[in-house]
Amino acid sequence: MQKFWQISLTLTAIYGAVVVGMSAAISHVFLHSLDGKALSSLLSSTALLAFQSLALLALSLVQLGNAQQAETASSRKKLPALVAAGFHLGLWLFVYTVWAGLFNLPLHFSQLAPVGGQLLLLCWLLLAATAWIRK
Repeated sequence: MQKFWQISLTLTAIYGAVVVGMSAAISHVFLHSLDGKALSSLLSSTALLAFQSLALLALSLVQLGNAQQAETASSRKKLPALVAAGFHLGLWLFVYTVWAGLFNLPLHFSQLAPVGGQLLLLCWLLLAATAWIRK
């Protein structure tokens, strides 16, 4: 399980770098080249990526610390991992779909953005439930 959390933390750091890079690109390039609707989509998807990255950072750091300490009950380890995996998948489905539509990237399927958003919502609810699940 420790390897999963290491990968999650690495991906989260990459998301953080993408947020910083996209923020600079928005300020210096896209602010002048995109219309209001496209710029709004880009800003909101970048903000969502930043917020979710912070949540994943916290979750990954806590769980990585737990994995390095004494082993906990298996059910207590699996639900946070499921939430983190859902966060990663939801981010890819939502953010990539929005950006693919804006920048004409390959594999653009506009129907995936709502699925990604719903997956993120479900994962937040599962994360809330982890505090109440006892073994």
